[in-house]
Amino acid sequence: MTAVTLGQIPRRTMEYGIKPFSIATCFVLVALLWTFPLQRVIAYPFVFLFFGAVMGSAWFGGALAGFVAVVQSSLVITYFFIPPVFSITVAKESQSFLAAFILCAIAISIVSSSRKRAESAVRTARDQLEAKVRERTAELEHSNLEIQESERQLRMLTEAIPQQIWRADVSGRIEYCNQHLRDYVGERESSIEGDSFFNILHPEDAVLFRQGWESALVAGGRFEVKVRVRGADRAFRWFLVRSIPQRAEDGAITRWYGIHIDIEEQHKAQQSLVIAQDNLSRLWRTLSMAEMAASIAHELNQPLTAVVTHAYACREWLSTNPANLEKASATAEKIVQESTRASSVVKRVRALFRKEGTERQTVDLNPLIQELARLLRDEAIRRGVGIRVVLDRNLPKIEGDSVQIQQVLLNLATNAMDAMTAVTGSREVTIHSERRGADEVLITVDDVGPGISPEIVSRIFEPFFSTKEQGTGMGLAICRSVVEAHDGRIWVENRNPAGARFRFTLRVTA
Repeated sequence: MTAVTLGQIPRRTMEYGIKPFSIATCFVLVALLWTFPLQRVIAYPFVFLFFGAVMGSAWFGGALAGFVAVVQSSLVITYFFIPPVFSITVAKESQSFLAAFILCAIAISIVSSSRKRAESAVRTARDQLEAKVRERTAELEHSNLEIQESERQLRMLTEAIPQQIWRADVSGRIEYCNQHLRDYVGERESSIEGDSFFNILHPEDAVLFRQGWESALVAGGRFEVKVRVRGADRAFRWFLVRSIPQRAEDGAITRWYGIHIDIEEQHKAQQSLVIAQDNLSRLWRTLSMAEMAASIAHELNQPLTAVVTHAYACREWLSTNPANLEKASATAEKIVQESTRASSVVKRVRALFRKEGTERQTVDLNPLIQELARLLRDEAIRRGVGIRVVLDRNLPKIEGDSVQIQQVLLNLATNAMDAMTAVTGSREVTIHSERRGADEVLITVDDVGPGISPEIVSRIFEPFFSTKEQGTGMGLAICRSVVEAHDGRIWVENRNPAGARFRFTLRVTA
């Protein structure tokens, strides 16, 4: 008959039979062998040695090995060390001792096996955690490699697209510009990153770009603005700058992408159109003034002729001897009637060319001035003039016609730009708003032109009076009419050392 090998023994028999029994027997046997020599030195050494055997059996073999060790230890102690010795009978006076030993051994077995299981569970959990960490680390490394590869491919794509492209981080800092943009501005990539990016913009457009960019960062929306960008030849060209945010799956913005679209030719065409429209507007105003003059002349022809005729007649009646006072008085009455008729004709023609009866509403002047500055921006750039606005943030609202008030500002600003045509050096129009007293708002328009001659200051607001060769002389007169219709007043001053300052007041809404 062949011997049974260990590999042929069932696993459960090995795990719950042979193994715990062998471990317990080994520890108990060692404790027994150590007890005989030690009992000559110390009293009752078997107690501690067999407790250690139970503890070791439970630690290395589990609860079952510990229980077997308790049984074996109890039998060995009963046989060898509890009177009567060499007998499994226990004397009455030693029964309590044996019972205490068994209970303590069982407790030690339970504690030892539980501690072993806890440490094994901790060790297993630690190993599993380390394995998870290694697995997660490998996944992160793989993800980082994929992200790097995606960024590399995206950068290759941006370099291949024939457009100027840049990228910014979530805070809005420019962190990458493609080769087309770098070639256009003639700079290395590092020299146009961060705040240095704004150096390639025209100084007058950089402020507008920053304001719009900061607003887009706060709102998290699209950004679009027209600005001039400096090229490698130090010349500026107009570009349409657009930027959109890139968002993560949770909707959070991770970065921004921007593109520059060259609109120089389109802008030049638009400027040409503006000039043509301006010329057409001037022609229309000239024709309108001619039409108004012809209307006034035609309407006044008859009453003025009648006034002259009646005046001659009145002189004749008074020159007779004796003077015919009755006829002269009747004729003078006719002169008064014709003069009143002439006045009515003037009022009717004037009303035809004025926007009377306009409904008034509450007007916030600061947005009105800012809108005017935007309207004049292209014209000011074409003339080489800067427009600066200085606004009182606590400016109260007024009641009036926003269209008429903006027309006054437009007229004054246009006159200011015209006045600086021959000025060399820096040219700037400043529009300033401030509160004046408790019930008035003061608006000021300054220029750096030659100023107003003292001889004509008193006549500057008169109708048909103009210092321009092609002027109609109606602009400032209309401004005065509009301001006075809003219970305000308008005047002009000369600045020191040069320039003119037009100022007008408007009444605050009650």
